[in-house]
Amino acid sequence: MSHKSKKWKQPASEKLEDLEFNPSGLDLKWSKNLTTTIDAYRIHRCYDLGSIERAIGQGEMPRSFVKQWRMVRSVLHKFAAVTPKIPTIEKMMMRRQILQFSALILVTIGVPAIVLTFILRLDDIAWFTYPLGFFAGAMFAVTALITAWYNRKIAWTIYHYIEDNPDLLKTEKALLHEWSQKLIKYTARLIRKEALDLDKTLLKLYSNDYHGVTFIKEPSRFRKHYVARYNV
Repeated sequence: MSHKSKKWKQPASEKLEDLEFNPSGLDLKWSKNLTTTIDAYRIHRCYDLGSIERAIGQGEMPRSFVKQWRMVRSVLHKFAAVTPKIPTIEKMMMRRQILQFSALILVTIGVPAIVLTFILRLDDIAWFTYPLGFFAGAMFAVTALITAWYNRKIAWTIYHYIEDNPDLLKTEKALLHEWSQKLIKYTARLIRKEALDLDKTLLKLYSNDYHGVTFIKEPSRFRKHYVARYNV
């Protein structure tokens, strides 16, 4: 018997502007991770929230944060819900998935076929298994290149959609900026209190409009984020 998951709905009595986000109690690891995650959602780079959910379930998060997480998550889900609505995005994602799945099937069949043919000396079928295996390997390499192309195309499609709709989730974006800024200040206090090495507590960000950090590396061809050092 199947069970339909119940989607949480924000009670009418709860308003986003009434949420006073307070990171107190978070450790250094999670304060940094949450800063990066929340900041990423500002540009619709939607991280998987499963690790946070598991940490809450395993009791790694303070009770004060757990009480706030329901509404924080609801805001993040609004950003994640935008991407599927962008024209052509779902088609591109589907094509990418089909390509990846096809390559995986070929490799799963082709590579073991070559290994078994070689080990068991099945010369009668070598005419088929060897070409199949080499084709699967070549297909896998080509798929990696095409997948990278699709990833870049999808990212640019999302970027241009956001640029064309500057008021999209405007209130929510302001909240995410506020929450990230609070996390940056809170993390800086932790670092100062524990006298940690600043070069070993660098922060990954996707936006550069925060106070309390110095941006030491900018995005590049192979790095899509900024690298920042806390000012303590």
